[in-house]
Amino acid sequence: RRQVDAANRSGQTAVLRRDAPFAVRAAVEELSAELPGVLVQVEPLRNYPHGSLAAHLLGYAGEVNAAELDTLEADGYRSGDLIGRTGVERRYEDWLRGEDGVEYVVVNARGRRVSILHEGDAKPARPGQDLTLTLDLKVQRALEEAMDGVARGAAVALDPRDGGILALVSRPAYDPNEFSHGLSHARWRELSGGGANPLLNRAIQGVYPPGSTFKIVTMSAALIRGLARPGTRLAPCAGGMVYGGRRFGCWERRGHGSLDLVGALQHSCDVYFYQLGLRLGLADLGRTARALGLGARTGVDLPQEARGLIPDAAYYDRRWGAGRWRSGLLLNLAIGQGELLLTPLQMALMAAEAANGGRPLRPHLVARVGQGGVFRPERPVQPGLAAEAAVWATVREAMELAVTAGTGGAARVPGVRVAGKTGTAQNPHGGDHALFVCFAPADSPVVAVAVVVENAGHGGSVAAPRAGALLRRMFLPDSLWAPPARRAAADTARAAAPDSEAVDGD
Repeated sequence: RRQVDAANRSGQTAVLRRDAPFAVRAAVEELSAELPGVLVQVEPLRNYPHGSLAAHLLGYAGEVNAAELDTLEADGYRSGDLIGRTGVERRYEDWLRGEDGVEYVVVNARGRRVSILHEGDAKPARPGQDLTLTLDLKVQRALEEAMDGVARGAAVALDPRDGGILALVSRPAYDPNEFSHGLSHARWRELSGGGANPLLNRAIQGVYPPGSTFKIVTMSAALIRGLARPGTRLAPCAGGMVYGGRRFGCWERRGHGSLDLVGALQHSCDVYFYQLGLRLGLADLGRTARALGLGARTGVDLPQEARGLIPDAAYYDRRWGAGRWRSGLLLNLAIGQGELLLTPLQMALMAAEAANGGRPLRPHLVARVGQGGVFRPERPVQPGLAAEAAVWATVREAMELAVTAGTGGAARVPGVRVAGKTGTAQNPHGGDHALFVCFAPADSPVVAVAVVVENAGHGGSVAAPRAGALLRRMFLPDSLWAPPARRAAADTARAAAPDSEAVDGD
């Protein structure tokens, strides 16, 4: 009724029903003599040809509802118009929308259209801008396939040279075409309610403890501050460490023995990094993480990005009282536990900046607007992490060893140097989260990847194989690309192989 009243006041048409089924259209046409002013019109329907592929990245558009109309009418929206709700659809609504045309018509006493009034000031409709995205369809498909079977989780692939997002996956997914046809209230509650929440973009809205992937930050901070060198050996790992009257265990209960810094990252020794955390202190560790863009919005051109958390002294003062917190929390922070929370996009950014020598990046999706102009993203939010080339060479060396002879062996790619780091994050609400970050080729990186699989176990045996599947699809000829079933079996065998040291550990 509200749409009809608005149409009567303005003289414009009002949409009574979209995507009407054939029976309704036929009935209206048959009764047209008794329904003056009611017309059946054909209009474009928003279509997503690849269905759920990249759904969280692209987003969806929905009708302007009655509650929104009061605020949106000033911007030219009318009842029944589509408006971007999430993803690129929402972020670039102003560019994609275009403008409605205006046509003046002559109607008879029964409200029927008779002719066009050529004397009126007609205006043709103006289409919106075409956007060319940084998204790579082959990479997106490969990452979607790599995440098959994941109930909840996310994965992101970035270009470490410029921050362009090559692929983004969130699980569970949904089909944005559903919104083009209209949803029932029951289906909307199913999509937007609690539980799995398919509309949640876990890649930018989900926050997780980074686990041992954060050891990249701890290692970089120690090298930059001169608190450790590549060959520095600390107290040997005997499977745990006692501090403040409490025992902090290592994932390898038998202990790693005496390791240098490179070997500690390669084998993900918790005891070594406990000691590094105490040497660093909260301020230096947090400063390094924030320089890499962690714990803050990256500025990606997608709406509703979460911040994550890199705690500082003020945070602990608020939580525990001024000066009442203990230095023992540094042990957990140094290995990516405690209060640390990152989004998968931030983890991919961390890997990308380790790949490019600490240079700051602004993750972005739009590469070109219209037929010509190259789109230039805004400046990065974070300052980047300045360090000597030797620092980054050491980090890359350790991350390479983590894949070739450490916990990330399931991400190996024949003939390609891969640098990565596994993580297994404790989760107070259920099973451990499995994580893995990497970049490749290590000597000339063109992709950085982060994979998070919720409540799935160890990063080395769950997340690393999925990143490896993506990398093999990207870098190996199609003739060497195994079908999914055969590849999954190969990944399982590789994860269990003796030369993939402790892939089930971290």
